[in-house]
Amino acid sequence: MAARSDRILAGCPLPAWCTVPGQRIITLLQRGLTSMLETLTLGPLQTNCYVYADAGEAMVVDAAADADVILAAAGRLGARIRLIVCTHAHFDHIGALDALARETAAPVYVHSEDIPLLAAGGLLPANLTEDDLPGDLPSWFVPPPSLSATPIAITDGQHLPVGRADFEVLHTPGHTPGSCCLYCPEQAILFSGDTLFRLGVGRADLPGGDSHALLRSIKRRLFTLPDATVVYPGHGPSTSIGLEKRRNPFVRASV
Repeated sequence: MAARSDRILAGCPLPAWCTVPGQRIITLLQRGLTSMLETLTLGPLQTNCYVYADAGEAMVVDAAADADVILAAAGRLGARIRLIVCTHAHFDHIGALDALARETAAPVYVHSEDIPLLAAGGLLPANLTEDDLPGDLPSWFVPPPSLSATPIAITDGQHLPVGRADFEVLHTPGHTPGSCCLYCPEQAILFSGDTLFRLGVGRADLPGGDSHALLRSIKRRLFTLPDATVVYPGHGPSTSIGLEKRRNPFVRASV
């Protein structure tokens, strides 16, 4: 199951998935900001949901599943959820989106080009065969509830404040047309969704995917960031821009 789901949605080696703790809280100390970040690995495809908190405010990146778990994480960080951001709208990243939005009344942000996918429940296309999907898919796959709130379209270059921190939206199409990353230069961190993984890249052969656009996004938008930037991906462990520039086999093979 894990190997197949890794092949479908991640494009990164299976061992990387196995190294992610279920929960992890770290303190981010950079340029006068002291913030907290908790990583939650949720859902059957082990999607990373991030709860970033600063000055009593929290941003949720990819409400993958289990809204109660996400709410508890915000409570541990002593923060109130002020916004929910989707790096993209595949089903494994939005399972708790509606429940969390209802509970918190926080606005939901997604790129305009992924709003149709969000409206469809982030469903994988019907032309995939069972061989492409985890073997026990029928037992656990339930389409996410439709989002009752109206999502807010984000655009490239837009800034999203969280407490004293500021995140810039980087539109990185390829995995999906509306895939985005969130970059905070003050703390040198990047939430990369399914665009970039540790020694891997996002799958680009699903409808709406574009391998050429994906590599352009990585090279032109992500690899131009400082090497010390810490990358928090949608699946698997964290990495850095410098490491991926030197060692990512998928990007190096395209040079």
